[in-house]
Formats: sequence, structure tokens, C-alpha cells
Amino acid sequence: MTTNEVFQPDQVYTVTEVAEWLQISNNQVTTLAKRDAWPHMKVGNRLRFTSSQLKEVAEMLNAPAPVPTEPRRKIGSRSRQRRIAD
Repeated sequence: MTTNEVFQPDQVYTVTEVAEWLQISNNQVTTLAKRDAWPHMKVGNRLRFTSSQLKEVAEMLNAPAPVPTEPRRKIGSRSRQRRIAD
């Protein structure tokens, strides 16, 4: 493997560019990145996304939604739940 193959630069995108591409607001992009739901990097105090990170985001968005499990039934107050469990 040559050094040219190792150091292929990724294109870097701003929050605004990602928001326009996904047709969502800048705030939504920022929130998802800060919650670590999306891969990103920080340059200074600004969020940036590489093309490989955006490929991961696209895969996450195209993945099927998880099947919800049946929610647990609440039995009543916590003290009652403890009494029933004991």
C-alpha cells in the first residue's frame, strides 16, 4: 500500500451542508451530533462531518427501525410494586 492510498483525504462538510443534504434544520444536526447519535469531529469549537462519517449516518437512517417490545405493565406505586415483588 502506498502513502497516497493511505492518506486519501475525506471531503469535510459543515453542519449547514449536512442539514441541507438531509433537509433538516441545523439545530437537529447539531443536537444529534452532540448526543453522540451521529459520528462527527470537532475542529476548534465547530462540528464537522467527513464523507465517511456521512456514509455511516446514511446507513443508520436507512436501517430498519427496531421492533418495539411489549412495554412493562405498571402495577401501582413503587411501594406497592416492592410489596408485590417480595
